[in-house]
Amino acid sequence: MSDIKWLPDGQKMFEKLMAAVPEPMREPIRPKLLQMLAGKAAGQPVSGDLVKKFVDEDLPEPQRSALMAALGMKPAGAAAQPAPAAAAAGWEGKAEMMFERMLQEVPEMMREVFRGKLMQIANQKAAGGPIKEDHVVAIVKEIVPDPFKTNILKAYATMGDVDISKVEEIITQHPGGEETLITILHAIQSQYGYLPREALILLSQKKNVFLSKLYRLATSYKAFSLEKPKKNIITLCTGTGCQVCGGGALLKQVEAKIASNGADITIEKVRCLGCCDMAPAVMINGQLYGGDEAQAKLSEILR
Repeated sequence: MSDIKWLPDGQKMFEKLMAAVPEPMREPIRPKLLQMLAGKAAGQPVSGDLVKKFVDEDLPEPQRSALMAALGMKPAGAAAQPAPAAAAAGWEGKAEMMFERMLQEVPEMMREVFRGKLMQIANQKAAGGPIKEDHVVAIVKEIVPDPFKTNILKAYATMGDVDISKVEEIITQHPGGEETLITILHAIQSQYGYLPREALILLSQKKNVFLSKLYRLATSYKAFSLEKPKKNIITLCTGTGCQVCGGGALLKQVEAKIASNGADITIEKVRCLGCCDMAPAVMINGQLYGGDEAQAKLSEILR
């Protein structure tokens, strides 16, 4: 900062500005901001007010509004808070999930400011119609700087049908290092019924662990599954009590029916369901059944 003459409050305000910039781009962008600020100062000492004026007049949206909010500034001439951005007329495909994933790269304290500005841009691109995936991708390519742009586009390439914001919430609820991984994996498994690849990728990024380590954990415990469960889950007991009461024949019946009609069903086999009085016991989508009731329920979903 040798090319700039600083007043004490000016240098303090500039450092406050830099603290509001996301850490990965803080040092790369510092020289550019200093160059722009030096041009603004035109050889005069830089005060805190000049730094604020620079942010207000020379920075592009949506960074301008977000940094103004971080510095406690209000838009010039605004007597009241601006109206929030209009909600989307609708979303197509994975556009909403992609929009939320883009916002995850924004520091939390500035996220809502960015949300409003980016929503305005998305609505402009949609021209009154639903926001499409292409609109969100265009925003990322046109507005988002690297390394965030690259991170977001990579995330889009692996995005399935999982609402990644839910995974973000789960990870945030469990601060810490690698000691939290098993707990987080259990929470993700409970949320989705399996461990989606995009969830593992995000966890790897957030906790700074190799993806291969998460796969080792996921495949080391029977409590975890890497495959998306089917519409119905049938859990059959293979314990002695249920086998004596016809559990083996029931299992063969279910497997044969699925093979013949391709029913969207996952079969799980367990040693005991803890309800031998209901033998042969069956759990269907988390609900226990036995005897005639089990047969009736199985007939219903195997049709």
